[in-house]
Amino acid sequence: MRVRALLGVGVICALQASAPARADSLTITASGTIQPSCSVAVQAAFQSADFTASGSSTAQALVNCNGGFRINVTSANGAAKTTNQASSGFTNALSYTLGLSVPLDDSSTASAICTSASLVAGQSTCALSPGNATGLSSGGKTAMGKVATLTASWVLPAQKLVAGSYSDTLTVSIASVP
Repeated sequence: MRVRALLGVGVICALQASAPARADSLTITASGTIQPSCSVAVQAAFQSADFTASGSSTAQALVNCNGGFRINVTSANGAAKTTNQASSGFTNALSYTLGLSVPLDDSSTASAICTSASLVAGQSTCALSPGNATGLSSGGKTAMGKVATLTASWVLPAQKLVAGSYSDTLTVSIASVP
C-alpha cells in the first residue's frame, strides 16, 4: 500500500500543468470633423482721400480661414462718386483700381488688381469681380489671423472733378471652397 500512495501523489503532480495564457485586444477608433470656416473683418478703414491729385489709400482686413477660400469684392458705384451734378467739362465720378493682397499660412500671397468698373454687380472680368465664380483664390491654402491689404489707387481724369464729397462702398465677401 505504501507504494500506491507514492504513485498517487506522483500522478496528481503530473496532471497539474498550467493552461496557456489567453490575451484579448480591443480596437477603438476615434474620429471627428472640423468644418471649414472663413471670416473677414475690418482691421483699418480707408482714410479720407485727397482727390485734387492722383494718389492712393489703403485699408486692412483680418482674414481667418482654416481651409481654401475665395474672395470677391462688390463696388456700389463702380467709381468714387458725388451726388453733385457735373456741368460741361466736369465729371462727378473718379475711377480707381483696387488691389487686394492676402498673405497665406505657407508664406505665399494671393493677390489681384481690378478696375472699379469691374467690381459692380454682374461683372466677372476680374478675379475680384462679384460675378467671378472662382474669385481671388487661395489655391486651397489657409490664412489664419492674416492681415489683408486693400489699396485703392486713382489717376485724375482728363475732365475736372466737380466739387463735392466722393465715395464708394466696397463689400468684401469671403467663402470657404473645397
